[in-house]
Formats: sequence, structure tokens, C-alpha cells
Amino acid sequence: MQPVDTEAREAAAWAAFLQQLTGHLAAQWPLMQERLGDRMPAFVELCAQQTLQRGFVRAASVARMANLWCVWGPGFHDKPGFEWAAELLKRDSDAEWLTLHQLLQRSLKALAQLPDTRIAPATLVAADQRLIETFGRLGRHGELHPREPEPLPARACDLEAVELRLLEPAVAEQYVFAAGQWQRATLPVPAPVRVDIDHPVPRLIAVLGDVPEAKPATRVQLRSRAHAQCDDREHPALRFAGTHGQWLWVGHETRAVSWPVSALRQPLPPAGAGTAIAEETSPDIFKLELATCGLRDDGEAIGPLATQLWVWPAAQWLLTLERTAAEAQPVLPGRDAVARGATRCTVERDGTAQDAAPLRAGFDQGLDAAAWRAQQSLLAALAAAPGMAPPRLDGALSLLTGRAAITWGWALGPQGMNARAFLRTLGALEMQACAVDLHTESELTVGEGRARLRLHCSGREALAVQWQRDSAEPLLTAALMPAKASFRIPFTAEVLPLAGDAGTLLQAAGPCSGALVGEAGLRPRLSGGSGWCWYAQLRLEPAALPLALVDPLLGRREVVLPLWGAQALLDWSLG
Repeated sequence: MQPVDTEAREAAAWAAFLQQLTGHLAAQWPLMQERLGDRMPAFVELCAQQTLQRGFVRAASVARMANLWCVWGPGFHDKPGFEWAAELLKRDSDAEWLTLHQLLQRSLKALAQLPDTRIAPATLVAADQRLIETFGRLGRHGELHPREPEPLPARACDLEAVELRLLEPAVAEQYVFAAGQWQRATLPVPAPVRVDIDHPVPRLIAVLGDVPEAKPATRVQLRSRAHAQCDDREHPALRFAGTHGQWLWVGHETRAVSWPVSALRQPLPPAGAGTAIAEETSPDIFKLELATCGLRDDGEAIGPLATQLWVWPAAQWLLTLERTAAEAQPVLPGRDAVARGATRCTVERDGTAQDAAPLRAGFDQGLDAAAWRAQQSLLAALAAAPGMAPPRLDGALSLLTGRAAITWGWALGPQGMNARAFLRTLGALEMQACAVDLHTESELTVGEGRARLRLHCSGREALAVQWQRDSAEPLLTAALMPAKASFRIPFTAEVLPLAGDAGTLLQAAGPCSGALVGEAGLRPRLSGGSGWCWYAQLRLEPAALPLALVDPLLGRREVVLPLWGAQALLDWSLG
């Protein structure tokens, strides 16, 4: 029952409003009251119905339209000679207050041009102002008594144009590859954002900024030109709100004002500079509003402006990496890897060198040590095979060797400050995802047969890829996903029979199964934030060796010797 009661109350309130409006107009225009007599309420009701049908639902809009009917006659906007009114009423209902204001202004011009007008323009202005004062605090049809009535202006107050530009861009250079080396190239200053009748305010404005401590700070300047002002102490009013709080400029201050902006603080990855690549860090978001009444005497109005200013971190990063392959050496159980200093790397931020020691240690003490432990695990797996004497393992296993260079940082696209920033990244990898040359040797006993077993795993998989993402497309994932390589390097076996007292020969009966498989390169970080990281994975496929026992008396018998089962050898990621 509550919705019915609310609807009934609103209907009664609207009827009371129309009754009050009828009395007001009768007092304002006594000749109209004299002409219509007891039809005056129906006259106002008809005007209200037609005004509501156009989507103009404010009580004050209905009152102002009824006032114009008293001047020009009912339905004047549909009559010859009032084409200007019909054209104005074609506007969308969202601009109803602007339409009513301009209907008044055009009416004043029309009255001034009439040689024998009975209504002076000043009389119409005064009548319209009294209506706004009387009914302006009312709401709209269906909500006639709002808790916070909207202020309804009566004077022209609008902007002619607004311009937003960067005074001190935070990003002046980017890393590029030219003439065989990485260099820093100067960037043009982004074009300013201009707002006028033909160029609406963008949904967001993109800026690249430094962290708050950076000096000098990135500065944004706003310049505005007013079309008309209701009161220089009130409009235009520029409000800039965000993590800093709120700043406000009013009137003549908005003609040219600048202020600093900054990005959110960006801590280094926990593992050190350069260990996280191409992080899509979050912007700091500010709200920018430029308030006016949104009224002008003629033409479309720009109206109040509201948008968001998104400030992305301005830092531009460069990482270079060079790694040499491991040399062949015996693999001994329980022995630590020999520190070989295989990695040379640099990390720069905006031309300033960063501490690359954590990155270097991640490869030398992380990846290379893990590769050494993977070889020891292979040795242990082989030693556990049935009939296998303690084996010997020699050779080298290297992952992610060669050269790599990657740059990344936020950038503005072709639309400049009018669209979101994108993460620009260029990269070139000339690497070996895996280079392996391992050899094992052991004595094998199966039944009464003995043999010398030699296993070999030798091969390499290249990781050669380049990418250049200097626009918002393709997606970052699509650009970097090829920066990895998968590999499968099989084992081969030699079985050399050894003489025994029983005369039984142990021979190979087929190729050995099993392989060293894995992948290495770049992948999305799995913890600690966004971005990409170096990674490598190794595992053993199950291996088995078909053998034949050839006995002079019993003949040939075949067996399959399991060498090892499936197992993981290495799962490493940087950071």
C-alpha cells in the first residue's frame, strides 16, 4: 500500500502546484485571466501536459512554459512564425533548463522587434524571474519536494573553451634501439586537450608523472575562457580532488592555473630492480570538475565539465643481460656448484644505473645452482636403477644463456592525453633456452649378464624472439607470450657387453626411452604483483632400456630395464 500512498501524495502535490501556478499567472497577466475566465485552470493544465510530454519535468520548467503561453498564446511553438521555438524544442530533454532559458531570450528579441507590442521585454524578464523565485525550489513531476533542491540559474553562465596541457612532462625520453645500440630518444610534448562545443571533454585524461618526492614535479595547466559568467565569485569553479585532498579555484583564477600531479609510489620488486619486467602498475586517479551554470543565450552549451585525471608512473626501464654457457665438468654428489660468474647485467631507470647485484645473483646463485642440483638429481636417479653400479656423470647443463635486452615503461598513444596510457615494451632475446651435453657411464648387471652402459643427452633449444609493442594493440600478454621456448632432448644409450664366467652376453635390444624436457623464458609473475619474470623448468620423462640376455645354452631372452621414473628436476623463477 505504501507505493499507492506515495503516488497519491505526489498527484495531490502536483495538483496543488498547478493551482498555485494558475493563481500566479492570473495575477501576472490580468488580461489573460479576463479573456479565459474559468478556463484559466484548463489552460495551465494543457500547458503542463504538453510540457511533460516533451520530457520537461521540472515544475519550474512547466511554470516558465505556461508564462510564455500567456505571452504568445497556447501552443505557440507549433504555429507559423515561431519556427525558432519549434527548433529549440527539438533538443533532448536533458537540456530542458537550457531550452527554457533560450526560449525566453528569443522571446525577448521577438518582442523587441514588434512595433506595437503590448508587453515590454523588461516585463517578461521580471515575470520569468518571479516564477523562478516562486517555483524554483520545487523538484520535478513525481518528486516535487526533494530533500536537496537543485539551484536553477537564470543568467547566462558557460564556457567558451578549455585547454589542459603539461607544463613539465615527466617523460622526455624513451629507450630505443638504433645504430646497433640502445639509446634514449627525445619525445615530443603531448598535445594539449582542448574542450569546446565541437570537442567534448574526454572520459579520462592521461598523464605520466613521477612519485611525490621527485623534483621537479609534473605540472598540469588548465586555461579556460568564459562565454558568460553569472558571478565571478562563484563560476567558473575548478575543483581537483584526489589522494592529496581537494584544491579549489574560482572565477578569474581559472583563466590560467597550474598544479603538480604525481603518480603512486612504486616500490621495487622484493627481489630487486629488474627482476620484474613490464609491470602494469596502477595509476593514481584524480577527479577534475569545472562547474558553470551551463546556460547561454544562444546555441548549445558546454555546461559543467567533469572528468578524471589518471596519472601513470613515468619511469622508463632498460635491462640488458649476457650469460655464458657452463663448461663441462664432473658431477659429484653432495658437492656444491662452482661459482663461475656467468652473468653480466645492467638495469637503468631513466638513464640512471640501478643496483643490478640482486638480478645477477638470481641467475648465478639461483638458476645456475638449481641447474647443478638438477644434474645431481639425475645422477641419483640413475644410481637407483636396478643392477646399476655407482655411475659417473660428466658434461654441462646451461639454461637461459646468451644475450637479452628489454625496455618498458608507460607511454601515451596517438590520442595523447585523450586516452589511457599503455605499457610500451621492446625486447630482443638471442638466447639458448637450454643447452645440454651430459654423458653417464656405469657398469650394469642383469641376471648373469654384465655390460658397460653409456647414456648421452645432448642438444640445445634456441630462444630467439623480438617484440615491439609501441601501441595499445596487441595486448601485452600477446606481445610477450612468445618469449619462451619448450624443449625435449632425448637420451640415447650404448650397451657394451662385458665378458663373464657364464658366457651370457648383455646387449641392447632397442633404443632407450626417456628425455630431458622443459621450458624457459619469460612468463607472468605468479605472486608479488603484475609483470613478467624469467623462469625455467626441467623434468625427466620416464626412461627404460630394452635389453637382451644371450646365453649359449638357453638362447635369447629380452627384458626391459627401468632407469628412472618421471620426476621434476628444476622449477626456478626469478623473484
